[in-house]
Amino acid sequence: MNENRNLIDIKENPYNLFNHWFAKAKLEEINDPNAMNLATVSNDLQPSSRMVLLKSFNVSGFIFYTNLKSKKGESIKNNAQVALNFYWKSLQRQVRIEGKAKIVDKEEANQYFDTRPDESKISAWASKQSSELKSREELENRVKYFNNKFTGTKIPRPLNWIGYRVEPKLFEFWKHMPFRLHDRVEFTKKDNNWLGKKLYP
Repeated sequence: MNENRNLIDIKENPYNLFNHWFAKAKLEEINDPNAMNLATVSNDLQPSSRMVLLKSFNVSGFIFYTNLKSKKGESIKNNAQVALNFYWKSLQRQVRIEGKAKIVDKEEANQYFDTRPDESKISAWASKQSSELKSREELENRVKYFNNKFTGTKIPRPLNWIGYRVEPKLFEFWKHMPFRLHDRVEFTKKDNNWLGKKLYP
């Protein structure tokens, strides 16, 4: 089969492979190549998923930011085991990651928060993320309140707005192939080494 060319190498380092795919996605994916699905499990074992944005990654893990009091924040507090899924339709590729979410240190969160536009900083203050909103006016009034409060001053990071670093224990790379004979490789960590194996499509 000619399609056997350019298959995923099971000897590849998964971080290097992700970096290569992500760089390609940033060039070819139309919208938000850093969008990823985050799946969590609540205290009563109810799974939930939502799209969040990857803000940075390295060999230590994959970082996103949210409100500690949000639904995902509460779920992670009770069960730090999470799953990520990147799907780049333009590339016909996806990457699944399973691992543990850990809160980043305050200094790292402060440094990232300082790079955000002031409007986004205000929204972090104004939004009681995942809580019931009675009306749009209520939210707009909170935005006005915090805009006034921080007029002429540096906007600090809200204490409940923080980052999580997902430390992978499993990667799966999926590449579309004709007739649904997709190429799949799973990498799992053993003694600080990543071991790859092919999976049936």
